[in-house]
Amino acid sequence: MARVSKFTDEQKLQIALDLLAGKLSHAEICRKYDISSTYAYKLKDRAVDILRQGIGRPAGRTDAKTERLAKRVADLEQLAGDQALAIRYLKKTRDHE
Repeated sequence: MARVSKFTDEQKLQIALDLLAGKLSHAEICRKYDISSTYAYKLKDRAVDILRQGIGRPAGRTDAKTERLAKRVADLEQLAGDQALAIRYLKKTRDHE
């Protein structure tokens, strides 16, 4: 059975922000929110990872690799369509002989 978190996403965000801001010590934040030091580090590390992934790329904009792959898929779809047309044409010309 899935474990239910005692914190909402907004509360987790606030804890992570408090840890990153450094206004209170790590121990003070753990006492304030009644959390373990390990859990606090996990929240902070997850927040930093998410920030690293998002920095430098506007929301909704794909990265260069994704754009290249999307173009490759479009090219392959076009090729498959062209081949299907060629096969259909060859079948018709063969049937009329």
